[in-house]
Amino acid sequence: MTDPAMRGAVRAFCDALLSHDSKQIAEWLDDDIDWIVFGPIDLFPFFGQRKGKEAVLDMYTQVGNFLTFKHCDKDSLLIEGDRTAVLTKLSASHKRTGRTLSLRLAIFAEFREGKVVRLRTVFDSFDAAEQALGREIDLTIAA
Repeated sequence: MTDPAMRGAVRAFCDALLSHDSKQIAEWLDDDIDWIVFGPIDLFPFFGQRKGKEAVLDMYTQVGNFLTFKHCDKDSLLIEGDRTAVLTKLSASHKRTGRTLSLRLAIFAEFREGKVVRLRTVFDSFDAAEQALGREIDLTIAA
């Protein structure tokens, strides 16, 4: 893909992720996608590794049961060949508590033939945990 085409693809892929429309998301996923979201799976059960399109789509059902996405700002976008890095600020509502979560994420994706074959997401999961819990986590116990 050319750089402008890749930029358009990355933006469209991010929009599909936020849409929570499994048909839109599925269009972007390679059948053998390797997808990892790093973070505490006890608090966010949809974190962890998923392999294959169906596993990723199942994970998106879990996310939809847990969060409602409100807004996403794409702060930075880097492209090198078929690999991208996107820094985003995501706003979501925690369905159980109604709390608004504000998350900063770094998403690293690799495309092949217009499909995402590999995705890694990293973010401040400690901050996300405090927001989801609605309180600061006492670290004096660990000291």
